Amino acid sequence: MTADLAWSAGGAVSAQGQGVVLHPGSVTVQADNLSGIFREIAVQGFSTTLVLKTTGFDQIATRQPAAVTVASVQTGIELSNLKTTVDLNWTLSGAGPVVDVRDIQGELFGGTMTCPAVHIDPAKPPAQWTLSLREIDLAKVLSVEQQKGIEGTGLLNGTLPITLTAAGASVKDGSIEAQPPGGIIRYTATPEAGKLLAESDQSLKLVAQALNNFHYNVLRVGVQYREDGLLQLAARLEGKNPDMKKPPPIHFNLTVQENIPALLKTLWTVQDIVESLKQRVQKG
Repeated sequence: MTADLAWSAGGAVSAQGQGVVLHPGSVTVQADNLSGIFREIAVQGFSTTLVLKTTGFDQIATRQPAAVTVASVQTGIELSNLKTTVDLNWTLSGAGPVVDVRDIQGELFGGTMTCPAVHIDPAKPPAQWTLSLREIDLAKVLSVEQQKGIEGTGLLNGTLPITLTAAGASVKDGSIEAQPPGGIIRYTATPEAGKLLAESDQSLKLVAQALNNFHYNVLRVGVQYREDGLLQLAARLEGKNPDMKKPPPIHFNLTVQENIPALLKTLWTVQDIVESLKQRVQKG
C-alpha cells in the first residue's frame, strides 16, 4: 500500500489546540494472489489494484472501477475463477460505503454464474440483484448433498433474484430448469431404506421402481430462500423408466427443505477446508 497525502494546520480549533486540514490525496492498495480465511469463507488467489482518492477526512472513493480476480471462494461449495469490477464511495459520516460491483462472472458446479451489477447503499436498503446460472452440472449438485444411492445427469439453467437486508439475504421466486433433452436420475435404496420400502404400500414401491432409472425430459425447480437460512425447493419431474414394462409417463412433485448454514458448516468440516487451504498456500 502506498499513500500520497498532505495536511496542514488550520480548521476547527479543539481543546487540544489548532486543527488539521487534510488536502485531497490518494491511496493505492495492491493485492497479488492473496489467500486467507474470514469466518467460514476461504479465499485463494485474490488480486486487485485499488486506487482511492481522499477528500479531507470525510470521503474516500475509487478513482476508477477496480478489476478484481479471485481463483477460489470456498464456503463448502466452491466458486472459482471469479472476475468482477468494484467501485467504492464512502462518506465516513454516513451509514457505510456505497459499493457498485459490475460484470460478475465465475464458475460454479461445472457451469457459470453471472450477474450484470450489484448496487449496495446502506442508507437506502434493500439491495437487490439477480444471479444467472448456466449449464450447472446436476451430478455435481447432487454430490454436495452426499446422499448415498442417488446420482443424476443433466445441465441446469436458472435465475435467482436476491434481496439483501440487515437481517440477511433471501431469494423469492427463483427458478431452475433442465436443458433439453433432460437427463437421468438413478436412486438405489440403502439396505435401511430398502427394508422400509419392502414394508410400504404399492404406490411408494412404484415410485422407488421408477426412480431406479428415471429418464426425465422436464425438471423444473422453484427456489425460495429465507433470511434465516432455510432453503425450500419445489421440484417437478416428468419422464419415465424405460426398464419398466410398458412404461407410462410419470410426473413427480417434490418439496425439499434444507438449512443452508448448517449444510455449509458440515461441508466445511467434512472437506477440511482449512487444512486444504494451508496445503495450497505452502505449494504456492
